[in-house]
Amino acid sequence: MNTDISTGIPLPVSLSCDGKTRLPLIATALLPLLVSPSINAQDTRKSWQVKEEIVVTGKKEETYQADQSTLVKGDIALIDWPQSIQVLNRTLIEEQGAQSLTEVLANVSGVVPNHEQETVLVNPFIRGQEAEILLDGLISYGDTAVIDPSSLATVDRVEVAKGATSTLFGGGVGAPTGGLINLVTPTPLDEERYRLTLRGGSFATRAVGIDLNQPLSDAVSFRLTGEGYQSDDMIDAVDIDRLTLNPSLSWQLAEDTNLILRGFYNRIEQLEYTGLPAEVAGLPGVNRLQFTGATNSPRTEVRNQSLHATLEHQFSDRLSGKVHLRGFENEFDEFSSFPFLSFFPIDGTSVPIIRGQLPVDTDEITLDASISLEVDPGVGWRHRLLAGFTVDRTDYEAGSGFDFSPIGVLDYASGENTLDFGPIPAINSSSVNEYETVALYLQDHIEIGDRWRVLASGRLTRYGLREVVGGSGADESYTEFDPRVGVTYRINDSLSAFAGAATGSRIVPFFAGVNGAPPVPEESESYEIGLKVSSQSWTGTFAAFRLERTNIPTLDLNDPFFGSVQNGSQSSEGFEMDLIWEPNEQLSVIANAAYVDARNESDIVSFGTVFARGNRLSRIPEWSGRVAARYRFDEGLLNGLGVGIGATYADEAPLTDANVFSSDSYTVFDAQAGFRIGAVDVQLSIVNLFDREYFRPYQYLLQEVVRPGQERSFFITLGVEL
Repeated sequence: MNTDISTGIPLPVSLSCDGKTRLPLIATALLPLLVSPSINAQDTRKSWQVKEEIVVTGKKEETYQADQSTLVKGDIALIDWPQSIQVLNRTLIEEQGAQSLTEVLANVSGVVPNHEQETVLVNPFIRGQEAEILLDGLISYGDTAVIDPSSLATVDRVEVAKGATSTLFGGGVGAPTGGLINLVTPTPLDEERYRLTLRGGSFATRAVGIDLNQPLSDAVSFRLTGEGYQSDDMIDAVDIDRLTLNPSLSWQLAEDTNLILRGFYNRIEQLEYTGLPAEVAGLPGVNRLQFTGATNSPRTEVRNQSLHATLEHQFSDRLSGKVHLRGFENEFDEFSSFPFLSFFPIDGTSVPIIRGQLPVDTDEITLDASISLEVDPGVGWRHRLLAGFTVDRTDYEAGSGFDFSPIGVLDYASGENTLDFGPIPAINSSSVNEYETVALYLQDHIEIGDRWRVLASGRLTRYGLREVVGGSGADESYTEFDPRVGVTYRINDSLSAFAGAATGSRIVPFFAGVNGAPPVPEESESYEIGLKVSSQSWTGTFAAFRLERTNIPTLDLNDPFFGSVQNGSQSSEGFEMDLIWEPNEQLSVIANAAYVDARNESDIVSFGTVFARGNRLSRIPEWSGRVAARYRFDEGLLNGLGVGIGATYADEAPLTDANVFSSDSYTVFDAQAGFRIGAVDVQLSIVNLFDREYFRPYQYLLQEVVRPGQERSFFITLGVEL
């Protein structure tokens, strides 16, 4: 069975696997299936027009608020949508000085981001369950976080949808069952814009970013955003190189027809950090910043590239269409030296170190086409109908190699690390897998009078799975139907109550023939109820939820490299708040809080360790939250100056489902200051303002390991409009 050396196992769904995709040719296939959400809809309060971008009427330029999201696939106000969706826009990203998805996701309740160095095969969590990362509305492979660019220079906004979202989104190995994070890249504008950004700071950080927008004619515009990034790390010997490029072209083919081409390329290279064993963290003499393997290990490299074409056509005021066609490629080479505590327990502060490699190659092509129709029979009811289909084909090839002969012994208290990685271990397991998804979806959003909104939708999916993993194999197909229902009630123009329920399903990869049993799809059920507010000064969501997942593969500790059992079940429930307050153009305040009770619903006993029913799920704090404020001066000597401060809190969290060790609870502060003079703007940001020392959960081989929280760090960003 294929084994990921980040998560350590034959990649059960509760962890992550990886993906790769050779970029197929995207050529002539974009003809007339054109589809897009209805563009002429009229809300009871305001009207919007939505294509690829969200155009918000009546909001000031520097607002953090968002009335709409592309995740609803239509021009439906979020206050009328029966699901918690949060949008983090470019203004918020820039004013907080956020440079990674990890940083910006702290602004959404109930989200546990992966660390940038966990980008290799470790997904973020939403409401206690793993979430998928989408790029411009399409999943890339669907079972890995490798698409995370670890840079926000090419991201226009981040959209987070909570709970099962299978009805409208799917591909790769299926559809999101716990939630999704959609990265929206910039779209070409119809005006010239040239911006250069320079960034430097702690850990020898240096970065250069560009945003070049050039109209080529009245109908065609080109845009290129990108960033080159290099830095060291507070962990000894670690250095990081990243390059991200996002070219795009917008072409208005006719008055009612538009074509957008988006390219995406990113490369991440880094020495892979494997975590500090919790058993020794904090012991006298232990250097918490010491690298935990051989410092001459080959660097892990992740390469993503895609070409995404979107064709939109407005047939009439009430009928429109949109087609997405994308080829995605991922190549992934993971190298690591690490302790494997199940085989080699710690002796005092010393442990033997072994090594491994995991090369992966994935090709994916996705077609999503839909048509939107607005029907108004004139009896007080109005329907926004959406119908579409998705076809996705993913080819996955991987190998793994482990050398269980230790390359040496590392003493975490010695202060010395003389380990030598040695030759790269031979491949001793391989997998060749194919996944196919063919789905039909239908949605009706019904407006009943001025106050009631009803959502009814469903997705019929045919999954195909062909795997050869470590000598075992499976050739299976499944048909799943995932319904969704919801209702909202407008209490007044700025307040609504909502309730919703949905199911989710997805293929279970890397389970081919394990223990003689073929895999069955993982399933989920999601329920939520809450209130939404949307006014000139306030935007927010208050929600209570419950989410259940079944048929989850879990590690068989009697066979930790090649064994899984598909009897896992989990649940999470709680409540959360996301709130933005902007009483005027000078002040923006964002606040969130969440209580998440996420637990195992089944027992696993092995090697004397009990992953007991009722144990809390790894990495998930019960309580977490953040509050941040930004004030902008607009007159006098301080005109153009903006200052901000924020605080982020998280409870302790178990490191694994065994609940043996937990991370620290912590509160860390951040601060920002920025000013603009003409075409130049400067931003200073400080992370961990008071230099709090703490440890965060870290995932590697499902071990009880942690990573030190980031030390106090200073960064300065200079932006110039050319």
